[in-house]
Amino acid sequence: MSIPAKLGKYDILRELGQGAMGIVYEGRDPVIDRRVAIKTLKREQLERSEADEVIARFKREAQAAGRLNHPNVVAIYEYGEMSGEEADGTAFIAMEFVQGRELKDAFDSDERIALPLVGRIMGQLLDALEHAHRNGVVHRDIKPANIILLADGTVKVADFGVARIESSNLTQAGTVMGTPSYMSPEQFMGQTVDGRSDLFSAGVVLYQLLTGEKPFTGALTTIMHKVLKEDPPWPSVLNVHVPARLDAVVKRAMAKRPEDRFQSAADFRRALDAALTGAPADEDATMVNLGDATLSDATLATATMAGAPPAAQADATLQQPARPPVSAAPASGAAAPRPDTPPTMPPPAARPAPSRAPIAVAVTAALVAVAAGGWLLTRPAPEAPAAPPPTAPVAAEPATAAPVAVTPAPALDPGVAVISAIGLADPSDPKLADNPAAVTQALREDARRQILEKAVALFVDPKSVNAHYDALQARLLDRSGDFIQAVLEEGPPQLGKDGLMAGQVRAAVKVRQVQKSLNQMSQDERVDFIRNNGDPKIAVAVASRWAEGDPNAPAQRSALAENTLKQHIQGFGFRTWNDDANAAQNADFTVDSEVRFKRLSARLPASGLVVEKVVLTSWTVRCTDRKTGEEVYLNTAVPEGTSWASEEKALADIGRRVGEQFSRDFFLSHFHFTARRVALQLTGLPGEDVAGSLLREIASMRAVLGAEVKMLGRDSAAFVVDMSGGLADTGQNVQAGILMPLSRKLGRNCLSVAASSQDAVTLAFDAGCATPDMLARLQTLPPAALMEAAPSRRQAVVSNPDTLKKISM
Repeated sequence: MSIPAKLGKYDILRELGQGAMGIVYEGRDPVIDRRVAIKTLKREQLERSEADEVIARFKREAQAAGRLNHPNVVAIYEYGEMSGEEADGTAFIAMEFVQGRELKDAFDSDERIALPLVGRIMGQLLDALEHAHRNGVVHRDIKPANIILLADGTVKVADFGVARIESSNLTQAGTVMGTPSYMSPEQFMGQTVDGRSDLFSAGVVLYQLLTGEKPFTGALTTIMHKVLKEDPPWPSVLNVHVPARLDAVVKRAMAKRPEDRFQSAADFRRALDAALTGAPADEDATMVNLGDATLSDATLATATMAGAPPAAQADATLQQPARPPVSAAPASGAAAPRPDTPPTMPPPAARPAPSRAPIAVAVTAALVAVAAGGWLLTRPAPEAPAAPPPTAPVAAEPATAAPVAVTPAPALDPGVAVISAIGLADPSDPKLADNPAAVTQALREDARRQILEKAVALFVDPKSVNAHYDALQARLLDRSGDFIQAVLEEGPPQLGKDGLMAGQVRAAVKVRQVQKSLNQMSQDERVDFIRNNGDPKIAVAVASRWAEGDPNAPAQRSALAENTLKQHIQGFGFRTWNDDANAAQNADFTVDSEVRFKRLSARLPASGLVVEKVVLTSWTVRCTDRKTGEEVYLNTAVPEGTSWASEEKALADIGRRVGEQFSRDFFLSHFHFTARRVALQLTGLPGEDVAGSLLREIASMRAVLGAEVKMLGRDSAAFVVDMSGGLADTGQNVQAGILMPLSRKLGRNCLSVAASSQDAVTLAFDAGCATPDMLARLQTLPPAALMEAAPSRRQAVVSNPDTLKKISM
């Protein structure tokens, strides 16, 4: 389609974007030589029955936004309709041409946004909404794509395409408009909305600015349920750099009932400004995809590694590649191309570039959680001595400390878990020699891979991890940014007696996404991978009856449908369960379905043959969580356009349909993975340095998601560990996940289970292992976890041939 030369009085320069209902052009007003964006709407592209209403709404956009005159609102200049034979019913709006980038681009690029910039973006957004609401205009579609960031730091609110003048009767209650993840409860309910609906959407934008995550995600029906019924994990839970006082602002902005929210955008801004008051200017609010990010916060004490430059404050600007300009008024549903290159966005307040120096973390009471007592983080840092030269070894074993008081970990979303791991690097590697920054990066990358290995261990047998390590590495381990939601802590690199540098990382991991990735593997891989605690027990029951039969007669269970359903569930790697009275254990979930059939017959005129078909008249499919009794799924929508030649074929197909639906989608949504918290008491130790070495070993184990020190003494120690593992007996879990790898390293069972209960295990140290040779083996050989790792991981970490030979024995 050729570009028109003119629309109304405007010269058309080029096409910017195209949507379902029209095109956006860049144009020029020849009278005053002003660039404009021109949004068009063609009657011929609309459903005939809706054309008049859509065009009226399009005209109302111009009337709504045209009433607004504010520096943070994209200005509307003119509405027009082309008439005449060649006009093809085109209506258009001429508006301010804005060069900038959408806030959505910043989110899509996983950029960090500092708290001061969050305040400036939200302040200007709320100023624009306050002006609009005072003029009787509700935007109805506040979202990052409609928030334009200009090069000079100005924010423009764009696309009042679904705006509503409160006196208008065209957008009535019952009409749902907006973008699901940002819609208010009253929008989902089709109720009449006012400015407080925009404030809910603005609260969602604030949540995403603070966390890098949308609070409500999933399919449309899932989002709707969450918006109406559930609260998300609050920002300070997902991002430890967000002050808790901001949670109260977000909670009120996103209240389910309009009367519980801020009653005006001005109120919202005052509360946000008050919550931001006193926040450090260099405090990073959004920590998204932190593969290269450096933690900085008032709760973390930072130190400089030997040879590294001093730590610097983080840059407050949005870090982004240069992007072309974007029109502030893209066509509905279209992403406008961005020609040319706009000026880069300058920092609102210039600050030094962030340092790449590693950080030494001293944990305050507000931040201490699972890894608070972990190796490298077992005690408060002493007074900082002068940094040793880069070649000086750093003692790996912790110093003496009193028992550590531990603050419970914050509540997380069911799909997120906090996991700690120790990254390793070989300083003899030529690539790392005399390069502290390279060492830090190597440690960080190895730790992130180990964190994901531990997440996989929630669902996968350890032997399967090594057997499928290369496939796992390509699918998961090398894509840590897809699964690690936020890095919470990083420990300083330390040189151990084994000759390896080590550093601990603690992160929030999207373990539900890890499970999904595993379940997308081939069937053979899945069946080999999924084990007991990643495999809920499923009982099934499918009953059928004829619609014409006795309504009081009991429905008959169909073994054919049930067997087909079981085959699909088993084929996906899960277990089916015989949930009769004699079963030793009950099922975790019950899937039951009742279907009603009807026979339809027709005589063929030509042959006189009677053809019979079986059709569904109703079906009910539900799933019940047996542990809680909650009916977590119910479907009564009858599949349309389906018939079968016989009842048997119908039942077999019903079982297949239910199996496909539940196997891939349902169980991923409703299976609750768990880690087991175990109190470990170690007795008979020959010295505190041995306790420190054993803590390092334990924290490195794949089955240990986090380790916390309760007490370190001369002859005893107490730890709390979070463990994966599918064994019912806690002692057996500890034996398999900790003691057996350690015994293989030492060549002897130096630790054994002396006593165990459901949540506590006592380990006794064998006095015969307190020999110089055995203790040297414990401390100078690499961790048992590395010796037990897949060959490709060992080779990736260790370059020294002698060390490789040791760990391959």
